Amino acid sequence: MKFNMITTLKEDSKLLTIDTQDGIDNCMGNIPNYNELKKQIDLNKWYYTDKKIPYVHNEYGYRCDTIDSIYENDYILTFGCSYSYGEGLFYEDVYATKLAKKLDLKNINLAIPGSGISPQVYNTILFNNNFNKIRLPKYVIYQYPNDYRVSLSTYEETRNHLDIDTFTAGDIKEYDQNGYIFDYYLENDGEKKLKDLLFPLYLNNVWETLNVPVFHITFSDYKQEFKSKYQSFEILDIVDGNHDIHERAKDLSHNGRNFHDKVYKTILKKIKNG
Repeated sequence: MKFNMITTLKEDSKLLTIDTQDGIDNCMGNIPNYNELKKQIDLNKWYYTDKKIPYVHNEYGYRCDTIDSIYENDYILTFGCSYSYGEGLFYEDVYATKLAKKLDLKNINLAIPGSGISPQVYNTILFNNNFNKIRLPKYVIYQYPNDYRVSLSTYEETRNHLDIDTFTAGDIKEYDQNGYIFDYYLENDGEKKLKDLLFPLYLNNVWETLNVPVFHITFSDYKQEFKSKYQSFEILDIVDGNHDIHERAKDLSHNGRNFHDKVYKTILKKIKNG
């Protein structure tokens, strides 16, 4: 599936810019089987009955505090996909927001819905180049998304920028019929294993050399099949054991607010334990 979220990169970009829109219940149209799933809901016990979720974004299109806020404030920095963005959740229920509030930090959440690991690497490079010299984050979190999501860029000559599209595995023709993806992810998964080996090392080392604590997590999406023997950390799999559909986010596809509370408490405990 090619996601509708457009991510752009220009020669003067300080971060990837994402084409998000402010609004109410924006995510509901992104779930093809939402109406079928909703038939399973008992509206009398559903938390989101009669509730509408606002989505507000900063100057770069991210659902978090403004990047300019780091000039005067300490902050926590998060990278991830729609799970960390908070699809189907109130902003205050997202684990990154809860951590920032608890620790009295600004919330810089660079999660991009529908993205893979590559955009996290790109944004780490950009953030390190353009913002670390202003103020380093107190903590960094990487939420690893599905490891068979592939990000490919196309050059838009008329506007002189790159568009980055993400494709995900499955029985989707756009994925299976892409020659590059077929050759290097499906027929031979060497490209996937290359990212498994090097990307976590790189992301960790960027912050370790700056003495910034970094936490690597996944929600049962990322399988590191090829791991460097020099990797000294684990990617913590935080599992959502509650399969009640009423516990999901409002879009009935993503993990719900109670799971985000579990993630928040897990990371907070790690922070307190040093």
